[in-house]
Parts: sequence; C-alpha cells; structure tokens
Amino acid sequence: MKKYLILIFVALAAVFQSCDNNDDLWDAIDDLKSRVQALETQVDALNGNIEALQKLYGGATISKVETSDGKYLITLTNGETIELVQGSEAEAVIPIVSINDKGEWQVSIDNGATFTSLGVKAVAEDGTTPRFRIDEATGYWQVSYDGGTSFENVKDTKGQPVKAIGSGTVTDKFFEEVKVDGGDLYIRLLGGEELRIPIVCDFFCRIVTPTEGVQTFDAGATKRFVVEIRGVEQVKLSAPEGWSARLTDAVDERAELIVTAPAAVTRATADTSKDVAIEAFAAGGLSTVAKIQVESTGTAPAAPTVAVTNSATVEPTQSALTFDVAPSANADGWKYLCLKSTEAAPDAARVLAEGTAGAGTGVTVGNLEANTAYTIYVVAYAGDLTSEVASVGNTTAAAPVTAETDYYQDYQDGKDIALGDLTINKTVYPEAQLLKPSELTAAILQTGGLIFVDNSDESALAHTVNGTSVNAGQTSALVLIGRYKEREQAALTLPEMRCNRNVAVMNLHLIGNTDNTFTTTNAKNLNPDLLLVDCTLDVKRYFIYDNNGNWSFNNILINNSFVMYPVGATNQPALYSITTTAKAGGYPMQSIKLTNNVLYATAPTQAYILQCGNNAQYDTKNLRIEITGNTLYNIYQPNIMIRAYVLAGLTVTKNVGYYTGVTAKNYLTGVYDTAGFTADKAEVTYNYLYTAPVSDTNFWSAKHTGSYTPANNQMGDGVEAPFSSMDAAKGYFPVDASVVKTGAGATYDTKAWFKAE
Repeated sequence: MKKYLILIFVALAAVFQSCDNNDDLWDAIDDLKSRVQALETQVDALNGNIEALQKLYGGATISKVETSDGKYLITLTNGETIELVQGSEAEAVIPIVSINDKGEWQVSIDNGATFTSLGVKAVAEDGTTPRFRIDEATGYWQVSYDGGTSFENVKDTKGQPVKAIGSGTVTDKFFEEVKVDGGDLYIRLLGGEELRIPIVCDFFCRIVTPTEGVQTFDAGATKRFVVEIRGVEQVKLSAPEGWSARLTDAVDERAELIVTAPAAVTRATADTSKDVAIEAFAAGGLSTVAKIQVESTGTAPAAPTVAVTNSATVEPTQSALTFDVAPSANADGWKYLCLKSTEAAPDAARVLAEGTAGAGTGVTVGNLEANTAYTIYVVAYAGDLTSEVASVGNTTAAAPVTAETDYYQDYQDGKDIALGDLTINKTVYPEAQLLKPSELTAAILQTGGLIFVDNSDESALAHTVNGTSVNAGQTSALVLIGRYKEREQAALTLPEMRCNRNVAVMNLHLIGNTDNTFTTTNAKNLNPDLLLVDCTLDVKRYFIYDNNGNWSFNNILINNSFVMYPVGATNQPALYSITTTAKAGGYPMQSIKLTNNVLYATAPTQAYILQCGNNAQYDTKNLRIEITGNTLYNIYQPNIMIRAYVLAGLTVTKNVGYYTGVTAKNYLTGVYDTAGFTADKAEVTYNYLYTAPVSDTNFWSAKHTGSYTPANNQMGDGVEAPFSSMDAAKGYFPVDASVVKTGAGATYDTKAWFKAE
C-alpha cells in the first residue's frame, strides 16, 4: 500500500510540474507557428518558381516578359502566364531547387554548397512538380510529389530532416541571374544550370475559353473557341479518343477551334477529362502547344434558351438603350441585333450571321436616334444548337425641345416682345422688316420703324453702315432687334446716330465709327428715350453724348449688356456724357438706368461711366440715376466715375468693382452741389470693391467731398477678389458667391448670346 501511495504522489507531482510549464510550452508552439506563417510568402514563391521553371524546361516559348519589383511576369506563346520571383531575405533555411544533368529535381539546404537529388524527373512525359511546405508542428521542410495529397520530410545529406527556422538570415535567391538578353530570356540557376528561351513577339497561339477550367460538353455537342494566332506556319491537332477537333483558317489573327464530343460515352471515352491540343510551329523550328481540357456529360445535348428584357436600372437616353439578357447555363454565348421596330424581324440565322456577340448578362446599344422605337433580337447558341429568337422593344428618349428664341417669329405669331419698358407687338407696330445685316442702310435707319436683323448666318454678321451721321428715327421711332436671342449677335458699325425720336435696340453688337455713337438732334421739342437691352457696346469716346443746348435724352436704359472700353484712351471715354450748357429750367432728363451690365477693359483704363457735369451750368436737377447689379472691371478714375452737379435721386447698389496695378484717388460718385443734394436723396449700399494696392476707402461715397459715406459697402484691407475666374478678353468675370454674399454684380445666365467657353 505504501508503495502505491508513493507512486500516486510522484504522478501528482509530475502533473503539477506539467501545469507549471504549460504556458511556456504553448508559447513555444505559438512562436514556432507564427514564424512558420511568416515564411508563407517565401514558400509560395518557391513553389511558383518550380512550376514556372518546369514549364520553361518543358519547351515553352515566350511572347512577352515584364519586370516589376524583382518579379518577372512571363507570357507564353500559348497564352499562359507564369511568374518568376528572385526572392527576399528571411530568418530561415530556404531550399535551393535546381535540375541536375539527369533531368531530375535536386535540392540544396546549405545555400548551394551541395545538392541532393529528389529522385524525380523534372521534365518529359513523366515529369513531376514537387511542392514544398513547412510543417507547422515541427518546423521541418516537407515535399509532395502528388500535387499536395501527401508530404514527406526533406532530408539532408546525412538523412536528417531539415529545419526551416534557423538562427541566421539566408537569402532566398532562387536564381543566380535572370535577364532579358537580346531576344532571349536568360536564366542561370544557383546550381550552375543555364536556360535560354527565345522571346518571339510575332509568334503565339492561344485558345480563349468563355470559362476557366474544364470545358463541359453534352454528348455529341459541338463548341467553338476563339484562337488568337500569329506567325504560325503549320499546326497539329490532337483530341481524346472519340472527340473531333478542327481549326479554321485565321482571319486577322483569329481562328476558330471547333470541338465535338462523342455522340455516346463508351469505356474508351469515359475519362473525366482529356486535352484538346494545338501544336503550332513557326519558322525557324519554334513551336508552342495551346490546349484545353474537355469532358462529356454523356447526356443528350439540349438547345439553349435566352430571355431579354428592358433594363430594370438604366433608363433610355436619346442615343442608347440598355437591355438585360439571361442565357441558359448551357449556352456558349449569345448574339444580338438591334433594329428599328419598323423593320422586319430577323430569324435566328440572320441574328447569328449579322449580330454582335454579347457578353455577360446585359448590353447597351448606342448610336441610336432620339425618340425612336427599337427592338432587340437575341439568340443564344451552344455548339451548333441555337435558341429561339428572343426580343423586346423600347424607345429612346426624346431630344429636349430647343429653347432658341426667334423674336421675328414671335412677332409674326402675335406675341409680345418686352424691350425694357416697351412692348413690341403687331398692335403697336403693324409692320416690320426682316433684314440681313448687309441690307441695313443709313436711309433705313433714318426712316425708322421696327426692324429685325437676321443673325442666322454666322459668316455674315459684321456690317458697316456708311456715312458719318444719321438722323435716326426721323419719321417714326426706330426699333432694332437681333432675330435669334441665343446666337452670336450681328455686329453693326454705325455712323453717329442723331436720335430724333425714341430709339430702342436689343440683341445687337453696336460699334461706333465716330467719337460719338448716340446723340440728340436740334429737332425742337424732341427729347427721345434711348433703350439698349441685351447688347454689346463698343465705346470709342462717348457712346451716348448729349451735346445740344436745347434738347437732351429723356430716359436712358442700358440693361443686361456688355460695355467694352478702349484701352489706353487719353480723352477719358464715357458711356454717357453732357458737354453743353442747359437751357433755362434745366435739362428735361428724367432717368439714366444701368442694370446688370458688365463694364470692362482688357487692361486698367481711366474712364467715366456717367459724366453729367461738375458745375451749375449742367442743370440735372430732374435726373435720377440708378446703377444696380453691375460689374466694373479695370475701370478707374483719378477722381470720379459718376459725376453730376445735382441730382433728383441717386441709387448705387449691389455693384462689384475690381482693378489692380493702379494707385488712384478714386470716388465712384461725385455730386458737387452738396447743399442742394441731401443724404436722403442717395442710396449707396451693398456694393463691393477690390483694389490692389488698396488706394481709397471712400470709393462708394455719394458726394464729391466724401463727407457722406454710406454703410453696408465693402472695400479696403481684407477684401478678397470677388470673381471665381477672370477672362478679360471675353468679359467673363463670374462673381464668387462665397466671397460676395449680398448678390452684388452682374449675372451671366441672362445673357443668352454670351458663351463663356
């Protein structure tokens, strides 16, 4: 009894001792496992190199070699790709695998000092591909000769298993040298063996299969495979017993491999899979083998089916329709024809002969006509068997209705045309002329009336009206309207237009050929209105000029236009100017309005906007000036840009100004009669000015002295450039709303004829 008790105590002690060391044991196992897993990349590279080397030794030819990060991606002439990896460094013993002079695989575990044959052939019919791994449980190298089904330990020259995890760093260098040498890929193994394989860019033969792996056939079924082929002089085909294979002649480097399975499965043809191979020969003795594996189900073939529906996710566009296609699983492929629904439906033979091969489960058909009904016809095929024709119809989207405005047609249709405060229609103007730009003459302008200027011919838009001056609208008011709102404007170079009666111009590019473009006349009791809307105006000196001591314009409107100033002018050009003494009782002028215009020069230019005089002789006490929502670019003055002695009212709001490279004392508005013009007559608000350098913080003042400086205007230090982009050649200065947050500045989306791009 005592003896047994002693044994029990000994056993218990062993158990407790085992528990004490349990953590250390598991730590050691985990450490070994993690170190083995860290070598997986090297193991994969080793096995990949062995497979690649076996193909190269087996007589493969190469069509292309690409290198990247120590890897060689090799495309063989049969379409296969293989990869050689030079190696990396690892804290391990990495086997060096080579092929000896007997054609057998050999391995070195002492960094190439000695090699031991593995005893298996590397190439030829009985060639074996060894596969290496590291046993996680022991850390030993193992090798398999049956594709990974079973493994055995790799042994050194003393017959001992080889441990992968060593105490030093060993270079996993599989090759002594790999390089493209002339027209060859040159490989020198660490065992000293050399291999030189030609790179033949103009020679290949590769079979394109719709799916990877074994190609499955029903009994007696025929399938066709595309063969990409170049530089081949002769081919030799082989197929399993009972199978047939033939290759069509190549057209544009593409041929067809036609394979037919046995009509019935016999013992001789019942193998799981066999190779159908094309051995291709080029000039100079080069050859390559392209092959696919095939197998027969033994069942009678069934014709494929296919369904087609309109796409459930993609809407029709003006030029394209998208369809969902569902071929059956036994289909080798499908083709389609998309025809106008008014055309006769094709049969299956026509779809296969003329149709386009589809891919996947859908197709988008493009280059179609807008708002047109089309039908797509689809046929699936499996070998020589075809499906019924499946079809579905759909209609392309309609093209958007063009928004082009034809003012002349609107007039003919009895519609109203708004030109500022004027309404143009057949009631007010029962008659109208439609003239080409070249048909406009001084006599026509002198007579007046409603004239539409045809701007449909882009090559004939420019025209000069002869003469130095014209008494415009002598018989009746003159209204000029460019016909098409969205097209480029007709560019009319005009003589001095001495306005007798009202003159209104819309959608034209006006260029003066004298210093003054629009003036008043000596005609008694005629104080015309001048309306310029949606125009482009070229200022030469004074675009609008009141130089008559008795009469003046009554109302002036310039709206939604471009005003282009000349660069380098020395006589201070102005959009409007008065230069004569007023008659008793003052000028009859009622208003000047500038709204939503872009006033600009391509370089900083000294100029006026409105020059209405600076002393009592310029009696403009009846005049109200409104400058709203305009953009001023590169326009500056050493003193005042809007000058007047006295005004009935002044509104300057939501304008944006910009100029750089000029240091100038610069007021936008100067009203000289500081006693008669009180602050309640002025509204100067929400304007934005950027200058560089900052030269004046009183720009938006209302009076000449700057004594009245309204609030809510931005200028001076810290003000950012107000435009998101600037193109002075085109007059394009879109306001950046993230900088100018008050809505100030001119807008471009109202200027239909202007194209920013």
